[in-house]
Formats: sequence, C-alpha cells, structure tokens
Amino acid sequence: MSKTPSLARRTKSFQASPTAALDAAAKRLAAEGHTVCNLASGEPDMEPVAAIREAAAKAAMGGYSKYTQVSGTLSLRQAVSRALLRDQGLSYQPDQIVVSAGAKQALFNAFSCLLDPDDEAILPAPYWVSYPEQIKLAGGRPVIVPADAAGGYKLTPEALSQALSPKSRLLVLNSPNNPSGAVYTDSELSALVEVALDHGLTIVSDEVYQQVLYPPARHVSPASLSAAAFSATVLISGVSKTYAMTGWRIGYLASPDPDLIRAAAALQSQTSGNPTAVAQRAAEVAWDLPPEATRHQLAAFTARRRLVLDALAEVTGTELVPPNGAFYGFLSIAGCLRRWREEAADAFCERLLAEDKVAVVPGSAFGAPDAIRFSFAVADDVLKEALVRLTQALRR
Repeated sequence: MSKTPSLARRTKSFQASPTAALDAAAKRLAAEGHTVCNLASGEPDMEPVAAIREAAAKAAMGGYSKYTQVSGTLSLRQAVSRALLRDQGLSYQPDQIVVSAGAKQALFNAFSCLLDPDDEAILPAPYWVSYPEQIKLAGGRPVIVPADAAGGYKLTPEALSQALSPKSRLLVLNSPNNPSGAVYTDSELSALVEVALDHGLTIVSDEVYQQVLYPPARHVSPASLSAAAFSATVLISGVSKTYAMTGWRIGYLASPDPDLIRAAAALQSQTSGNPTAVAQRAAEVAWDLPPEATRHQLAAFTARRRLVLDALAEVTGTELVPPNGAFYGFLSIAGCLRRWREEAADAFCERLLAEDKVAVVPGSAFGAPDAIRFSFAVADDVLKEALVRLTQALRR
C-alpha cells in the first residue's frame, strides 16, 4: 500500500518568499486579461547592455556549455576582484571569492557555513524577506532589531548592543537596503562595526545594490573600514540589480577566511555545482564595464524616484522616508491603519490587488507590518498609473 510522504519538521519553520508569491499572483491576473500594475518584484525593466548579451550569445554559439570550476571560472573571479578594487578599493584575491547562482545562494552558503544550531544572527528590521528564513534553515535563530521611519530605518549601536547575547554570532547588514532604501554613512557604519568587532561578530554584508545610489549618498562597505573589519566581513553581491541581470543568476561571496571559502565551495559542490557557464561569461563582461555603461539605468531610477516622492508627499496617514539607494518605496501607512482600525498592512495589500489591480508587498514580510513596499524599477507609464491607483486607494 502506498504511503503519503511525511515532510521533514524543518519545512514547518519557513515560508515561501512573499515577494515571489505576490509577483506570481499579479502575473496570473494579467494572464486573465486584467490591466495589472505589478510593483511587487525588485526587477529592473531594462535589458542588459548589448555587450553583456553579445558575450552570452557568443559563448552559447561557441559551445561554452560544459561544467566549470564549482566556485566559478578563474577569469570570472578575476573580474570580480578587479571590480571590488576599482569600485571600493577592496583587495580580494580570486581564491577568496566563490561565485554562486545568484546573491541569494551566496547568502545561503554563508549562513549555512557560519551558523551552528541555536547560534543567533542579529537582523535589523526592515529586512529582506529571505534573511530570517535562510538563517532558520541553517539552524540559527534570527534576532530581530526593529528600526523605524523616524530613525531612517537604520540600526543604531545602542540597539545592536542591547540585542547581543552569549549566543550572538552574526550581524547582517544590507546597505543600500531592501526594502527601505536606507544607506549607512561612514560614521554610522563605523559605530556598528566597532560594536560587532568588540563582541567577536562576523558581519554578513549584502551589497547587491551598491551602485544604485542617489546623491549625495555614497556606498561604504564594512570591509573597507579597517583591517579587522575586512577580516570579519563576508561580502555578498551580484549582477542582478546594477546590470539588470536578475534572471542570469550570478552572485558571489568574498572573504579572506580560507576556511569559509573552502566550506562554501564544498557546500556548493554538493548542491548546485557551478553557476551556469554562459551566464558566467556574460557576468565577466558586466563586471569589467565602465560605470558610464549603466548610467542610463540610474538616470531612469532617479526620475522615477522623484515621481514617487511627489505623488505620495501629501497623502494623509502615510510617511515615506526618501530612499537613498535601491529602487523601492517603503511607505509607512500607520496613520491609515489607525483610521481603518487595522493592525497590519496585509489586508490593504490584498484589497489593492483585488480591487485596484496594483501589486505591492505588505511590510510584515520585511518585519514592519505597518508599511508597504513597492518597486519603482518599472516602466514609467506603469508606475504613473500605479501611483494614481495607490493614492486613490489610500484616500478612500
């Protein structure tokens, strides 16, 4: 007699990505014939520049279809090394880099290799949706430290110190931040790193939005602050946001710790193996591009950011901290929720999609239940129509 498989207990401790689920729901409505404004996914609407696409086509037509080194080709890791030195003044050798199938896999590798059961990872909120789930999958425990709009959605040294315990192992930082767009200044980051180093924490620094910045904001990596900070930092990044290569799935982990590099490569060898060969060739070209090659993308994001700020400036019951990086609006609707006698934004997001055909993500997915996140990395006409529908719904 056949038996229904029983799931492992750990499957009850994690959830599917809310951003992916809402993006799929919006696409289903669009397939049914509805005019949907989908602002749920953090995906630039542009295509990669011609040089990237041409490199991929040449590789595919040239038979570049075999296994590569698990950690990525040497030439790709050399390109990453050159980009880190050029853009941030950080000197990583190719054997200090593991290239993975996207920054998400690089993060998973890092958490899996650094956390033992019940180790604690300090996680400022709002946070990217996958951090707590990946930490739990690795056996660790996410310790959520809320940051609010009044403080620019930034973790403070005082809040970090209060969250520490003898089990604290990691500090997760994400600047520019998804979902809030917050960018830490040199002094803010230095103060956090000082606390982390004093307590022997490893810093996992997700820098995938490092080139999506709005002046005068400037990206600073924790690894750049001192020799001690460099040693303690695990740097994560990829090509998805800066080069509009979300579906190409190329990211990396960089660390001067040879044990972590060996462990991450070994883990990857037993799971996914090497990243896609053709995508590696394309990413190699991307990381060698001069900054002006993608300046048109940042110009478009800058103009759309202005549209967002102007449209939401006068909506009663809301607060939008201007994003200094990334391409999201993270809108507190706490005043609206009080008026509607609701505790969280989830129900509003459901109504907005069902009635107004606008997909945004409730802040509960990011540890901030009184907010919503929407992407402005979409076509101008879609964004303008979405903002009209959104403001009308908030005022209704």
